[in-house]
Amino acid sequence: MTKTPLLRLPRRLFAISLLAGILSLGVAAFADTDSMNCNSKLPASHVELAQGDQNTASHLQLSRPVAAGAQIELNVCNGDLTLAASKSGALQVTVDIGESSGQHMAGDYLEILDVNPHKIRVGLHLPRSAEARITVEIPVVVTDMQVNLARGSLSLAANQIGGQRMINVGYGHVRMEGNEDTYESLQVNVGMGSLNDHRKGGDSHHFIVAHSFSGTGKGSIEINVGMGHVDLDSSQGPI
Repeated sequence: MTKTPLLRLPRRLFAISLLAGILSLGVAAFADTDSMNCNSKLPASHVELAQGDQNTASHLQLSRPVAAGAQIELNVCNGDLTLAASKSGALQVTVDIGESSGQHMAGDYLEILDVNPHKIRVGLHLPRSAEARITVEIPVVVTDMQVNLARGSLSLAANQIGGQRMINVGYGHVRMEGNEDTYESLQVNVGMGSLNDHRKGGDSHHFIVAHSFSGTGKGSIEINVGMGHVDLDSSQGPI
C-alpha cells in the first residue's frame, strides 16, 4: 500500500474550513438539495410511494430501476446508514425505525425521490428520535455516488461499490471496508477527530486529519467528516 505523508498547512487549513462547512449539515440544511432542512421534525411534504413499496410505522422499503451510468445523490438527516451492493440490480432503500411515534408512517420521512436516466436523488428527513437504520443497495451500473449524512454512522462497502464515491458526514463515524484494490485514490479529511487505518501497515492520525492513499484499483473515494472519526478496515465480505 502506498501512502503519502500527512499533508501540512494547506490541507490543515482546508480541514478547518471543512469542519465549519460540513457541520452546517447537521445544523441547517443540505446546500444542494431542495429544502432538506434537518431542523424540523418532519418534511413539509413527502413522496407518494408506488405500488409494491412497503410502508408501515416502523419499516419502509422501495426499489427502483437504475439506468447504466446514472449518478446517485443520497441525503439523510440522522441515522445509521449502510451502503452495499445491490443484489437485484436495482436501487433499493430500506429504513427501519427503532423508535416509532405511532403517529407517522416510515414513508412520511421520505422527502425526495427523483429518478431519471441520468441521476437519482433520495432525501430521508429522519429525526434523531427515530433511531433509524438505513440500508441503501447500490447497483453496479452506478458510476458516481455522493452521500450526505448530517449526523450518525455510515458503513461503506467499498469492496462492493465502485466508481466515484464521495461521502460527507457532519457529526459521526464512517467505517470503510476495502483494501487498496478497491480504489485508485482515497482521500480522508476530518475537521476534528481521528482516522484509524486497521489494514495491514496502517496507522492512526488525530485531531485535524487530511490524508491521501494511492491504490491499485479503479475509481476514487473521498471521505469528509466534520467532527468524528473514520475507520478503514480490510475487505472481509458483505457489511
